[in-house]
Amino acid sequence: MPTPSRRQRYESLTLRIVLLLATLHLLWFYINKVISVLSLPRYEQGVERMPFQARLLMQLPLRWAHSSPTLIHAAATLTQLNTWLPRGVIPEDLVELPIYLLFTLIAGLVARSLYRTYSRTALLLPYVYPLFLIMVATSYCILTTHAFRYVYDLPSLGLFAIGLWLIQRRAHPILFAALFLIATLNRETSLFLLYFFVVSNCVAEEKFHWPRAFSLRVLATTLPLAAAWIAWHLFVTRHFAGLDSESAPRIQTNLITLAWPMVWPQLFAVLGYTLPILLIVRSRTRPLELRLWLWITPVWAVFMFFFGVFAEVRLFGELIPIFTAAAVLLAEERIILSLTQKGAGDHLQPL
Repeated sequence: MPTPSRRQRYESLTLRIVLLLATLHLLWFYINKVISVLSLPRYEQGVERMPFQARLLMQLPLRWAHSSPTLIHAAATLTQLNTWLPRGVIPEDLVELPIYLLFTLIAGLVARSLYRTYSRTALLLPYVYPLFLIMVATSYCILTTHAFRYVYDLPSLGLFAIGLWLIQRRAHPILFAALFLIATLNRETSLFLLYFFVVSNCVAEEKFHWPRAFSLRVLATTLPLAAAWIAWHLFVTRHFAGLDSESAPRIQTNLITLAWPMVWPQLFAVLGYTLPILLIVRSRTRPLELRLWLWITPVWAVFMFFFGVFAEVRLFGELIPIFTAAAVLLAEERIILSLTQKGAGDHLQPL
């Protein structure tokens, strides 16, 4: 590739600034307009309902924010700007925003990395992050039923994305194990990372070698981490046993939800409406590893059907980086096919 000109560098910098502002805009809307289902003071004190209280990673930064004189003063000052901030600002907002920004940027960059790795041309690379933001907005903000915010959702998105990146890059298992343990403190969906770890370690040269699932590398990583996951959840369940709980099978609720047409548009909003397209439309170029990653969706859906409310499409949020990369790859494939049929395939340039 030729060295970018000064104009191209300015354009690239401008694009990055615009996308950063778009991310900040989305996250500030998320914090201010989407209602928190948790009582933050109760969560910070360790007495919120289960299973929410067991997702502990955000507890310490929020507790610190609640008692920080600097953040209390800053929040009170910003609250006076009632024209621009009609809801007001609380100290926790000033901690949530940078944390959410960090993990959202990380997840978006992982989506770009996955696309770049699997793409032959990187033709649509500039479109990956904008599509990622659209999927985040659809999954976490554009909600007509169960329009709630959970403080651990976006950290879970970012931590899960880091786990995917470590797996895809074949990073050292110790790095993956450290990430897995941190993600487990935040949300129990970390368990699904073990599926991706096993699948990726079984793929080589576009072939699936199932005996590798029983190799020393795989078993020495997955078995201790699965045991740690079980031990942690047994511990927090026992530790918080005296709290009120909403932990219960959701099968009946979800059956009623599926039968209610008013909820169907939001149900199809899972992963930015890309799910049926990516699971049904045939693709000639989609790598085997990515195809197998996409097929975690039915397993994920069954798990959420039992333990989550299906109308909360945020339940599938950790999969956004994968589906963003897959959606852009599919669009790229269609563009290349169209241009090749017109005889223009030899002149493709990354945008």
